[in-house]
Amino acid sequence: MRALIIVNPVAGEQRPLSIATEAAEHLRRAHWHVDLTPTAHAGHATELARLRGDVDLLVVVGGDGTLRETVAGLDGDQTPVGFVPTGKANVMARELGIPRRPDAAIALLTSGAAAPIDVGTVDDRIFLAMVGIGYDGWVTAGVDAFRARGWGRWLYRHRGSTVLYVLAGIPALLRLWPSRVALEADGETIAGSYPSVIISNAATYAIGWQMTPGADVHDGQLDHQANRRSAPWFVAWTTVASMLKKRVPTVVAQYGRARSYRVSASSPFRWQVDGDSMPPATELEIGILPGRVRLIVPTETD
Repeated sequence: MRALIIVNPVAGEQRPLSIATEAAEHLRRAHWHVDLTPTAHAGHATELARLRGDVDLLVVVGGDGTLRETVAGLDGDQTPVGFVPTGKANVMARELGIPRRPDAAIALLTSGAAAPIDVGTVDDRIFLAMVGIGYDGWVTAGVDAFRARGWGRWLYRHRGSTVLYVLAGIPALLRLWPSRVALEADGETIAGSYPSVIISNAATYAIGWQMTPGADVHDGQLDHQANRRSAPWFVAWTTVASMLKKRVPTVVAQYGRARSYRVSASSPFRWQVDGDSMPPATELEIGILPGRVRLIVPTETD
């Protein structure tokens, strides 16, 4: 049996390379032949997954972005994927019950089972957790701008990422009112225009919050939260509700479920995919690929 470990050496605040080495040793003790390759640049995990050769298991050591890149490189192939999360939010690990402690996640590679997971599509990209339009897009763009500076990189690497998100979130509030989008679900127009929209494959958002309670990576559908209000107190209300894993009243946001969405606006809007900022757009086509990838998850006895 052959495994390939793809590791992002700069993901999160842990020791990804050391953790990947521990994962390799664990698999070798279980009689696997293991190759370990670090990523060198954005998109490298996709390239490595495409060039994987004849492997029986792919292991990702990194954050949600590295996992998404790896799944993109599989292009629908059903090779099982193990995930040892070392990122900041580790949304998919939280969603699927994958331990966030490295030793427990490594043990799961040989004790867990491969389960089919839905994958979202947005234009020519895929996503695992969510697409965030409007407020989310401005926040992630702001965090990226801070990380381009020395002090921002230092904070991000030394447990100060929350500070960066707060600093980026405050000016993002001021950009909501002028930026509104129209939304279609399964070809039907949803009445109104929205300063921010979340379209989710997974219920989990950020560090365990839920913007779309009830979303399920196994149900072949996407869920949305379309926010009607842009005033700071409404954003705060939505944030607190998501922390409590509750929905807000319909006067604040609308919820729903569909297999496909179209988001459009007359002027470019900001958006993000699984926490990664994307270039401004005026239209997005969003869909779902049921059971597109098989991820190693805990069994009922774990």
